Amino acid sequence: MEEKERRKRSLRERTAQLLDLPADGAAGLPRAELTGDRELYLEHYKGILSYGREEIHVDGGAWVLRVLGRDLELKAMREGELRIVGWVTGLEIL
Repeated sequence: MEEKERRKRSLRERTAQLLDLPADGAAGLPRAELTGDRELYLEHYKGILSYGREEIHVDGGAWVLRVLGRDLELKAMREGELRIVGWVTGLEIL
């Protein structure tokens, strides 16, 4: 990660802490929310690296999230927001 980007992220994280805001939202950090085993909601992701019915790789910036399951489908995809539905059987950070 570039030094300028690292300082920028650090400033956002400190600001969030000072204002008692959730660090992930204020700092633009990736956030994942799994509802049961049927729906995964992601915020602040960078892009989709690979897509299949049993495996999806999502670029989170400093890491890649590997979503494993059955009948996986991109239900909604907007800038910075992603909703995956299907049977989610595993999540791995690579």
